[in-house]
Amino acid sequence: MSLKAFLKTRYGNGLRSRAAIENHHQRAFVRFRREVMPRSPFYADYANTALSALPRMNKQKLMDHFSAINTCGIDREKAFDIAIQAEQSRDFSPMIGDVSVGLSTGTSGQRGLFLATPRERRLWAAILAGRFWPNLAKPQRVAFFMRADNALYRTLGNPLLRFEFFDLLDPLEKHLSRLQDLSPTVLIAPASILKILADAQNAGQIAVSPRRIISVAETLSPDDRNIANQAFGRQIDEVYQATEGVLAFTCPAGNLHLNEAWMRIERDIIDPQSGAFCPIIHDFTRQSLLLLNYRLNDVLIPDPSPCPCGSACTRIARIEGREDDALWWHGPTGRKMVSADAIRTTIACLPSPITDYRVIEKNNQLTVWLDGAAPTSETELHHAFSSLATRLDVTVPPLTIRHGLPCETDFKRRRIRIETSP
Repeated sequence: MSLKAFLKTRYGNGLRSRAAIENHHQRAFVRFRREVMPRSPFYADYANTALSALPRMNKQKLMDHFSAINTCGIDREKAFDIAIQAEQSRDFSPMIGDVSVGLSTGTSGQRGLFLATPRERRLWAAILAGRFWPNLAKPQRVAFFMRADNALYRTLGNPLLRFEFFDLLDPLEKHLSRLQDLSPTVLIAPASILKILADAQNAGQIAVSPRRIISVAETLSPDDRNIANQAFGRQIDEVYQATEGVLAFTCPAGNLHLNEAWMRIERDIIDPQSGAFCPIIHDFTRQSLLLLNYRLNDVLIPDPSPCPCGSACTRIARIEGREDDALWWHGPTGRKMVSADAIRTTIACLPSPITDYRVIEKNNQLTVWLDGAAPTSETELHHAFSSLATRLDVTVPPLTIRHGLPCETDFKRRRIRIETSP
């Protein structure tokens, strides 16, 4: 673990103005251009190019040029072989030299690779431990629920921290007694798993009292946050992490901030009215697989109000989800984005409560699945969506309501999504 990064994250005053953030990025990129970019066959000739003029990257292009972009001399096919073998065997210890390799499918289903050198693993561990380690004077027990383990995550382990991986490909019921025996002080899991564990806690199947609860991998809805808050009696922290790194995490005041102390994140605004944007990343800490001018298709909603924590790093009101899952309904002036938050709030405010839901748009047809719904829920939903459309000055697409939940194969739960025809 990087002691300097740990102390900076835990005790530093942070970046208190946009000018400080800009100066910090400028100094960091001067070093990055001089020391790191020349080591990448792909970026060596771009070392003196303006950031905005660098080739625009996304997940597909990064994978296409993986062998040339990384500075470790790692061949893409060899990396895929190692990562896929680990996924199939559930043994995540093999590395290429001292570089750990991970496989990500993301919410799009598109395969991606990530690399982490020992230095990058130490830095990652220092940032997260610096922010979320409950008590430096006492040993900690971490329960980590995820689809795949990796040496990156294991870097958190040390003599004061017992790290236990809970494989989400195993039946969750299998993990409850083990979780109870571990009695974790830190619980890390996707939002959907936190919801299930909260239900198990309320049902008396487990009785755990973690000091920290951290939601990862999925968008944490207000409903799921409240359920977990009440079940465990703790504020739910959130880490917005993708294959591309730790992009944001909650501050001590409980608000989500972009991780601008370690990377530059610009905005590609897709909805001027709400300020919704897709982040464009320039990472000046990652030296194995360079991320420069890299556009994510996640949609973030900024919060312009200052945060009580004092950080000037961009505050995020919420993570909407994927750009190609944003609902756009037609109105007199053209298409308008209907935010996931508007859909969630509309369903949450139905007079008759429901257990869960899915909203799926396909071929300009809208299907809403309601789980645990009352007989009156269908009529209530039609009225609620009509009211929402009137407020937004749009028209609701042709709507079908079904009961239960659809069959889902995605690892990451997406309550609101757009599906395309084959």
